[in-house]
Amino acid sequence: MGRQTVHSRVLESYVKHLTLRDNMVPPVDLDIGEACLQLQNDIAMFRRIRDTRYLNVRTHIPKQGNLHLAWEYAKDPAQHYLFVQLLRVSPVVFKVIHELIKDHPVFHNNSTSPQAPVDYQLSITLYRLGRYGNGASIIDVARNAGCSPGAVEDCTDRCFTAIESLHDIFVRPLTEEEKEAEKVWMDNHVGFKGTWREGWVMYDGTIVVLYSRPGLDGDAYYTRKSNYGLNVQVRHFYYHINHAHHAIDRECALHIEDCRLFSWSHWFCS
Repeated sequence: MGRQTVHSRVLESYVKHLTLRDNMVPPVDLDIGEACLQLQNDIAMFRRIRDTRYLNVRTHIPKQGNLHLAWEYAKDPAQHYLFVQLLRVSPVVFKVIHELIKDHPVFHNNSTSPQAPVDYQLSITLYRLGRYGNGASIIDVARNAGCSPGAVEDCTDRCFTAIESLHDIFVRPLTEEEKEAEKVWMDNHVGFKGTWREGWVMYDGTIVVLYSRPGLDGDAYYTRKSNYGLNVQVRHFYYHINHAHHAIDRECALHIEDCRLFSWSHWFCS
């Protein structure tokens, strides 16, 4: 049985109160006017409990967090491994993702209370994705991020919306010209032109290990390596991987020297 909400507990307590009250003062002993008034009051109380958003007194919860240390780690290459421990990506990769999603409409609104900076929201999301077990709880992530549990969920939802909007940029079918280039690559490496040229699609896979056995259909996730995980299959093309760096403009808007990062877009063409 799942944990009861505050509203459920209060409503349950109120029902017990009504039961005790009616046992001590049976409604049949009341005249019709008093009974109707009592019923109206009970219904009004039920609605008030149901419709009140916060039943407990709201107090200020101190929030400090430590994700700001990531920006300090990013300044010194010798401390980049600490940045990776926090956010599970290198500072360069973080910058690339941030540049790609920062202008998405999901991060902008007309509210008088502006959203947190996009890089902060992305850091919360990456930190959350890098936790498992007890450390993956929303409350623990919020404590380390210095925000509320609701903000953790909102930041994660926004970042996923922005990242998923990039799907058509990084995942697309090859054009006929690109397919022919792959086949020519096969011809050159096999040494002759034949049916081998049709084998231009390369697949590679890996198992993303799950922390524990899923509760629903858990046996279906059991792998040949004696763990529970998800199998990720990537379809990629050797010609475009090997020649991607020729198509990258080193003076691109991101001004990132290691252009090999951008060749990832060719790995996921399918």
